[in-house]
Amino acid sequence: MQDFGDVPESEPLTEEIAAYVNLDMIGRMREAVVIGGVGSSSIWADLLPEWQKVAGGLKVTTQDDSFLPTDATSFFVRGVPFVNAFTGAHEEYHSPRDTPDTLNYSGAARIARFMAEATIHLAEREEAPDYIPQAQPAHQTGGAGMRAYLGTIPDYSQDGGNGLKLAGVAEGGPADQAGVKGGDLVVELGGATIENIYDYTYAIEALKIGEPVSIVVLRGGKRIELEVTPRARE
Repeated sequence: MQDFGDVPESEPLTEEIAAYVNLDMIGRMREAVVIGGVGSSSIWADLLPEWQKVAGGLKVTTQDDSFLPTDATSFFVRGVPFVNAFTGAHEEYHSPRDTPDTLNYSGAARIARFMAEATIHLAEREEAPDYIPQAQPAHQTGGAGMRAYLGTIPDYSQDGGNGLKLAGVAEGGPADQAGVKGGDLVVELGGATIENIYDYTYAIEALKIGEPVSIVVLRGGKRIELEVTPRARE
């Protein structure tokens, strides 16, 4: 998860870069691809259905949020609207288990076609897309970055404010050892109420390495309280 820190005051890039198209982890296509940054410009919502048709009716879910844990955020804070394709986090992320046989090649190809159509449209467009600024999430300002490690893998495709859904947990990590599972909805961590990924990031920053804390999850509609001991990030 990326800690954005304070957004620096800098000159906008809009005179040099009209828009940004980003693909980040598109190899695990399941039911739909998540298109983020839709709130960065008013043009995206109307264009997405057209690009879906070109990509063979590719199923898409959207996120308006433009502060994402990916490279696109660096462009957005400089005044550049963007769209970002993402198929979700998974338990094999950054591990030797992330092997070629786990990839959905046909899904990746359809996503690439979708984003290619977006790129063609932007290249041929006479006017640059408008830019819609967003307030930086309150919990993502300042701080020295997260040091504590739980080994949780957030589901970045999740919308809403009723907790943080986990796509999985790292094998052998603190969360795994505590009994946290992929699919759990984290609603409390260290006594802090969790409604979204920003609450979760802020709560992790407050944890002390080696000091056990309570983590409350919803699993199958049942509230479960567990104890997790944060480790230092390697």
